[in-house]
Amino acid sequence: MFWIIPIVAFLASILTFFSGFGLGTLLMATMIWFYPPELAIALTALVHLLHSGFKSLLNRHVQWRIVWIFGIPSMLAAYAGAKILSIISAYPVELFDLTESTLTHPVKFLSFLIGLMLIIFSIAEVGLKGKSLIAPLWIGGLISGFMGGLSGHQGALRSLFLIRQIPDVRNLISTLAFIGLLTDVTRNSVYLTLLPWDKVNLFQLFVTGVAATLGVLVGTQLLKKVSIQLLQRLISYGIFILGCAMLLGLI
Repeated sequence: MFWIIPIVAFLASILTFFSGFGLGTLLMATMIWFYPPELAIALTALVHLLHSGFKSLLNRHVQWRIVWIFGIPSMLAAYAGAKILSIISAYPVELFDLTESTLTHPVKFLSFLIGLMLIIFSIAEVGLKGKSLIAPLWIGGLISGFMGGLSGHQGALRSLFLIRQIPDVRNLISTLAFIGLLTDVTRNSVYLTLLPWDKVNLFQLFVTGVAATLGVLVGTQLLKKVSIQLLQRLISYGIFILGCAMLLGLI
């Protein structure tokens, strides 16, 4: 069981080079089987920070105009989202308990919220594949940053807003990675001081960070136009099922 999280981090890190997102969504969906939702989001954010930093270091084709217009609002909104997450996690509210069996447990507000977001984003990632959203860039930055701070879901939204703004693949990947780095630094500054890190397997977290970094090395070498639509679709279906399980109190 120890190696499940690092393996997912490695594979998802490679996936981000071809889809523009994947690490945060897939790794958080895995973490949540082993940790409470708020801690799963925070641990994923730490790994994502290493991933974004190393990815930015190896891919230096950033569109700085996009960073200023999209990235700065994203960074500010990420702080607000992370603060709200910390408040919600500090005051757990039970919404409902469907059964008295050992198969389920009471569904708390944060679990319900994250589960609902997983369902929404899994549907969006299937339905909006290859499409983009037309809106002012600063609004896209605010939305993606806030969702990144609150639930960890930011890469898919960034890709949707920016895919038509940056037609060159290398420029797109570099810019997405740098904006992700700004967002990760901001939200981790909140998570690190407010969440129960004594419950974390620190060695596993270290190995997971190394695995995500190795995924960047592999992904940088493999970067080309590759069709992985089936894999992305299967991942989206799996995340949808996970979200439903959270809403029902199965995990």
